[in-house]
Amino acid sequence: MSHRLSFPFATALVLLLAASLPAFGEEWGFLGARYQGMGGAGVAVVNDEHASYWNPGALAFGGRHGVALPVSAQAAAEGTILRDVDEVATFLDGLADGEFDQLLDDLQIGNALNGAQLATVLELAAVRLPGLDEPGEGLIATANASLLMRHERIAITGIGQGYFGADPVFDRVNLSLSNLNGAAAIDQLINPGTAMDRYAPGLAPDVVSDLQEIFTTAMSSNPNLQAEELVFQAESAGVNVNDPGVVQAILNLASATAGSSANSFADNNSGAFIRGLAVEEVGVAYGHPLPFWGERIGLGANLKYMYGTTFNKFVRYNDINSGADLVDELTSANNRETTQTVSLDLGILVKPYDWLRLGLTARNVTSPEFNLARDPSDPAGKSKLTLDPQVRAGAAIWVLPNWVVAFDADLTTNESELLDGYESRIVSLGTEFGIPIGPVGLALRAGAYVNAASNTPEAIALTGGLGLDIFGFNLDLAVGASPKTEEVEAVNDQTIPSRLNASVMISYRKDF
Repeated sequence: MSHRLSFPFATALVLLLAASLPAFGEEWGFLGARYQGMGGAGVAVVNDEHASYWNPGALAFGGRHGVALPVSAQAAAEGTILRDVDEVATFLDGLADGEFDQLLDDLQIGNALNGAQLATVLELAAVRLPGLDEPGEGLIATANASLLMRHERIAITGIGQGYFGADPVFDRVNLSLSNLNGAAAIDQLINPGTAMDRYAPGLAPDVVSDLQEIFTTAMSSNPNLQAEELVFQAESAGVNVNDPGVVQAILNLASATAGSSANSFADNNSGAFIRGLAVEEVGVAYGHPLPFWGERIGLGANLKYMYGTTFNKFVRYNDINSGADLVDELTSANNRETTQTVSLDLGILVKPYDWLRLGLTARNVTSPEFNLARDPSDPAGKSKLTLDPQVRAGAAIWVLPNWVVAFDADLTTNESELLDGYESRIVSLGTEFGIPIGPVGLALRAGAYVNAASNTPEAIALTGGLGLDIFGFNLDLAVGASPKTEEVEAVNDQTIPSRLNASVMISYRKDF
C-alpha cells in the first residue's frame, strides 16, 4: 500500500517546494459567500461550482451540476494608514481659507515665511506626511463578480476580479523652505535679527545642537539663535521635538533648505499612488480521479483567458480631499492600459477517509503579466504588473455528516505590486453547520482569517454567514470585520475596522 501513496505525496512535495519561493501577487480573494463566511477556508471543503477557483481537483468527485452568481469584496487598511491620512486631511481642513495656498505661493516665489507659516510647514512636513511612508502601509482591496457553471466534472467560468491598492509616499527630496541656498536660505527662513535665545542653558532639546551644526556649516548669520528659534517655532506648533522620527524630519528640512538651489516644499510630491488591476477571466476547468487507491485522489486544471485593465494615478497630498474628480481620472482612457493573456490553475484533492479531505491548489502558474498604465509624475516607475503563482493548502474535517471544520493557509508569501512593501499570507479557519428542515436546508457559518505576513498580525478578521437552500435554489450571505478599528475624524469620527469583507450569492445546484 505504501508505494501507492507515493504519488500524491510526491505531488504535494513538488507544490510545497514551489511554494517556498516568494511571489509577486495580490492577496487571495474569497470568491463565494459560503467560503467567505467560513473565513476564506475553501481549498479542501469546496464541492460546487466554485471548484474551478478554489481547487480544480474537486471537480473529479461527485455528479453535480449547477450555476452560481457570487459577488464579494474585501478591504484592508494596513498599518496606521487610516489614522495617518485622516490626520493629514484634518490638518489641512483646519487651516483658514486660502492659508495653505498662500503658504505654497510664498514658498514658490521666495517670500520669507512668517511664524505661523513656518509652524504649519514644520507640523506638516515633520509630523503628518512622513507617517504616510512606512513600508507596507496603505489600503488594499479585492472585489469580484462572477458567473460559475458546472456539469459533473466540467466547469465553465466567467470571473471578474479586481485588485486595488493605495500606496502613500513621502517626498524626501523637495523639502527646502526657501528658493535660495546656503546662508541666504537660512537667513530667509529664520530672520537672524529677530531670532532669540529661547532655552535656558542645558534645557534645549538635543535637536538644537544638530541644527546649529547645519547652520554653522551653511555660514548663516546667527546659527545658534536661529537653531533655537526654529525648534521653538516647532514646539509652539505642537511638534514633539524629542521624537526621533520628528527630529530626523526637522534635520532633513534644514539640510534641504541650506543646500537648495531649485525646488522648494511647494514642489513636494508627497501623496499616494492609486493603482489597480481588473481582470476578466473566462475559464474551462476539468477534474479527474486517479484510477487507483479507490479513486480517492482528484487532479484538476483550469485553463483561462484573461483580459486585464490597469490604472495608475498619483494624488498629491494637497489634493487628498479632491476625491470627486479622482474616479473620472482613473476611468479615463488616458490612465488605463489593457492586456490579453492566458494562464492556468492546478489543483489536487485527496480524500483518505470519508470524513477528511486534503487539498493543494496553485493559481496563475504561468505568471500572467499586464501592462501598467504610466502616470506622468512617475515616468521611470514600474511598467508591468505580474501575478505570480499562488499556492494554497487546505484541510477539511467532518465532525458530523452535517458539520465541517476547515483550515486553509497560503504557502506562498505574496508581494503586492500595487502597494510597495505589502506582503500577504492569508491563514483561514472556518466551520459550517447544516440544519435540514424538511425541503429547506439552512447552513450556519463562522470563521476567521489573518494575514500572517502583515506588520500588524493582530488584525484578525472574524466572519459569519448563512445559506438557505429551497429545492436546489440557494441564497448565501457573508460578512466580516476586524476587531481592530480606527476612529476617522474626516468621516464624522466614524469607527472603521482595519479589515472588512462582504459577499452575496444566488445559485441553483442539483446532485445526480
